[in-house]
Amino acid sequence: EIILTDEGPCLVEMNCRALGGDGLFLPLCSALTGGYHQVGAAVDAYLNPKQFERLPDKHPSPFLAAGQCVDLVSYNTGTVKATPGYEVIK
Repeated sequence: EIILTDEGPCLVEMNCRALGGDGLFLPLCSALTGGYHQVGAAVDAYLNPKQFERLPDKHPSPFLAAGQCVDLVSYNTGTVKATPGYEVIK
């Protein structure tokens, strides 16, 4: 977490935990890095050390893909009958 202050960016917190979302981000992470992600690397570190050792020391730069996770939130009750623009962000 970074807060932009008058003196410049200030690092507030840095975590190494995996993002939640039931693994929603895993395909994107694999695309960014060329085939690996934090969760798979952690599993390999314990269960497949030889595979873990094959991981590069650095991510590709620039990344091999781009993307984002989008949360769609409604503050209204009822049934969603249409989502204009959904196919564009999907």
